This record gives sequence, structure tokens and C-alpha cells, in this order.
Amino acid sequence: MRIIHSLEGHSWSGGQQQALFLTQGQIRLGHDVLLLCQKNSELERRARALNIPVAPQQYRGELNPVSIAGLMNVFRSFRPDVVNVHRAWAHTQWLVASLIMRFRGLIVTRRVLFRPDRNPLSLVKYRTPAVRGFIAVSKAVSARLVEQGVPSRRIQVVHSATDFDRFDPARAEQPVSPLPVPDDAPLLLLIGNFHRNKGHFLVLEAFERVAAAVTNVHLLIAGHGTDRPELSAKAGALAHGRERLHLLGFRTDAPALMARSCLTINASFEEGFSGTIRESLGMGVPVIASAIPANLEISEAVPIRLFQPGSAEGLAEGIRAELGLTSDASRRETLRSLAMVRFGVPGMVNATIEAHHRLGIKS
Repeated sequence: MRIIHSLEGHSWSGGQQQALFLTQGQIRLGHDVLLLCQKNSELERRARALNIPVAPQQYRGELNPVSIAGLMNVFRSFRPDVVNVHRAWAHTQWLVASLIMRFRGLIVTRRVLFRPDRNPLSLVKYRTPAVRGFIAVSKAVSARLVEQGVPSRRIQVVHSATDFDRFDPARAEQPVSPLPVPDDAPLLLLIGNFHRNKGHFLVLEAFERVAAAVTNVHLLIAGHGTDRPELSAKAGALAHGRERLHLLGFRTDAPALMARSCLTINASFEEGFSGTIRESLGMGVPVIASAIPANLEISEAVPIRLFQPGSAEGLAEGIRAELGLTSDASRRETLRSLAMVRFGVPGMVNATIEAHHRLGIKS
């Protein structure tokens, strides 16, 4: 099969990682694959380092005619059986190109749970038959697409994959800088960019309750924006545990942080399909997570502790229960084994090819 993967964006993201996984995996299976990404982006740099065929684009704007013309030129020279787009601008531009060229092989991968805009362009993007079908990364995302007017028969669910070579406890290195935590202290970890949907303030409230009873527990919070003043001010106002709460900002050493932790936390109010949960499970580290649909879906595959979304007391109670358990090597091994079976890269690559066929793509 001849496949184009297309997406915009300069900075590295989970969606770009998934597109790179797909491109590399499909090439290994013998498919002819071309990656269209933002010119001079991190994705272009990583793809070239792996000797993946790349056709960098400018993606100047969602409806920019020059960008659309560039995609059409690539289409005419490569002649794909399927174009799989992974972000909003690529979705729009390839939709226009497909209409002009009467191409019926456009597949849209949807990774986020945010409701698309209800403007006329957005309604056309999700309801037009010019899009052959959609790949949703979870049942929750699939349900959101149905709400947008996409018939369920045009949606396939393929879970995102995790790099279990990187998130492997046997390969974990030391943190890039020393952690301000005693070696024998129980450590909680939240990794997530600072956003209202991620529940950072809820975690602070729960930690305050836990820290009042467990006097040696520490909490690390890492991710873009987690060292911003509003989160620091909230942390500084805690009655208990503020000296054991550490806001790290963006970090590149997530596996090392997880390896040192006894429990990771996901307190999201809404999420498409959490990468940090899967990564933590790959490290064999137990997870406590809000019982939102996407996290319930993960819990069907790998056991994680759940709490009522938005409940600080429920989260605190779950943390206390986990801290009361003795460290069990066999439990960690089981978590990793189950996660690798359900969320590994080879499985995701094969499932994507199968989804293309089910949506009517013929090689």
C-alpha cells in the first residue's frame, strides 16, 4: 500500500510521536510511506535521523492556497492509496485537495476529546463523504465524533501506542538533576502540562489531605507550565505538605521520574487517551486516575485505581490506600506485561492498517 501521513506543527507532541511510530512501522511491513510534516520541525529532524522519506511542507494556514497546491503536487508524484492526516490544518487542506482531485482515500485520525467548532467549515470537515473515515484513539473520542455527526460505521478505534523500549524499568537512567526528595521517602508523581482539564489544583488539594497524615510523602509535578506563578501560589498556600511539594516545570526525563515514584496520578476531567498512564504502566508503576471514559477504557486492559472525577477526597483516599500497600515486584511486572500487550507499537501499526481496510481503502 502507498501511504501518506500528513500533519502540521513545529514542536514535538504525542500526535507527532504516533505519526512517526506509524510511518516507521508501516515501512518495516513493506509499505511505501511518505511523511509530510512541517518544514524545519522536530518531527522532520527525527524522521530524517531514521532515514524515513520526508516531504516537508510549510502549512502556512488552514485554507492557504499555496499550502494546498503543495500537497496536490506531492499527491500527483506519489499517487497514494491512502492519505492519513493527524491534525486540524492537514485535515482541512487535504479535504480541499481530495475534493479537487476526486480522491476517495482520505482518513482522519482524531486524538483529542475537545469538541470541534460548530462553524460551517468544521461541520463540513466532519460530515462530508469526501473523508473516507476516521480513526479514533479511544471509544471516548469515537463517541465525540458521533456527537459531531460522523456515522459510527465510518469510525474505527485504534489505541495510541507507547514506546516500551524507552519506558522500561530495566533501562531507566538517573534524573537529569537531583530530586529534592530523601531516598527513602514515598514519592507521588503527576506529569501533565498545566491546563484546566488536567486537574492540577485538585491534586494539590488531595495532596494536602494526604500530607497531613503521611508526614514523609512527597509530590513531584512536571510538565509544560507547571512552574507558572498561579500553580506556585496555590502550592504555597497549602496548610500541610507545601515543603514536600515540588514543581519541576518541563522535564525530558519522564522514565527516570517514574522509576523513582511509587505511584503516578492522572486527575484529568477530560482526555482522549492518556499517554502518561500508559507510560507509567510500562515502567511497572501503579496509577491512580479519574474515572473518565478514556481512563475507564484503559482500566479494562490493565488494572489501575480509579476515583470519582473532581473528588479531592476520593483521590486522597485512593492515594492513602496505595501507600498502604507493600512494594510488590510481581505486581509491577504484571502491569508492564499487560500494557505491552495492549498498547505496544507493533499492535497499533497493524491495527491501523486493518482500520484502513475496514474503511474501504484498497491497495
